[in-house]
Amino acid sequence: MAELLYFSLSIDCEATQPAVADAMLGERASRGFAEVLEGHGLRGTFHVLPGDAEAHPGLYRELHGRKHELGLHVHPGADGYQEFLGVYGPEDQTRILRQAADRFAQTLGFLPDNICIGYASTNDFTYGVLHDLGFRHGTTSIPTRVLPECASIHAGAPLDVHYAHRFNRVLPGDLDYVEIPPTVDPDSRMWGGRHPLDLRVELVDAKNHWYTIDKAVRRQVQEAVPVKVIRTATHNTFEYGDPRDFRRETLERVIQHTFAIARSHGLECAAATGAEIAQGYRAAVPLGSALPALALDRRGYGGKQ
Repeated sequence: MAELLYFSLSIDCEATQPAVADAMLGERASRGFAEVLEGHGLRGTFHVLPGDAEAHPGLYRELHGRKHELGLHVHPGADGYQEFLGVYGPEDQTRILRQAADRFAQTLGFLPDNICIGYASTNDFTYGVLHDLGFRHGTTSIPTRVLPECASIHAGAPLDVHYAHRFNRVLPGDLDYVEIPPTVDPDSRMWGGRHPLDLRVELVDAKNHWYTIDKAVRRQVQEAVPVKVIRTATHNTFEYGDPRDFRRETLERVIQHTFAIARSHGLECAAATGAEIAQGYRAAVPLGSALPALALDRRGYGGKQ
């Protein structure tokens, strides 16, 4: 049987945040995104801002009933805090995230166990806070990003799925929280070299995404990564309900490209929610078995090695 390539399609549902403030666009976009995925027999992960859930609870309950995954999306600025979670200490982060999770649960009927932080704005307190609040997987890093103005610094973070470290956001650890980073090309830089080209649907066209997908799959095969993943992302701030919209067309092509590239590398492409990826990772990599061996390279110090 061919080895699996997990294919994760996720969307941040954030159309009610002040910078957008268009709940109806958010509804159209979320419905359109689901329509595209279901047209290919796929299910996605919808990370939902509490305001979006409250604006359209029926939509998200319906999507959940259709076997899409729902998780929490957080933009602290939408709730009266500073915009970036990564500027806060553990007590404030706990309060911000608990309030958001409680609003999500009051609206949709269950507490979320997965999360996506706006701007990937985190610090070395965040993973411990997430775990202690009951989150068990999510997307809270963008490997190689260095955007201090967003409190979003992930230089050196793992490119692949891993258990988080309670005290260091760029190290794999033994915390029972599975980080599923977005697919990036760390060698292709944007925004003055501070951000990698990532597999965000609206960022570039489908041709450029093809190269990112192929490069990421090739690297994972060459490095024998135990759980291989392509994770794409987007936002419900684009007209995915319109078949003529450029982003919808790009999404369609990204789906086609990923299945074709998987076949070309002898892999079976399996569309999966974040929960299914986390489950697969836990089955393949026992907790605590993949801790890095940290050591300083002292070859240049002279003397006996």
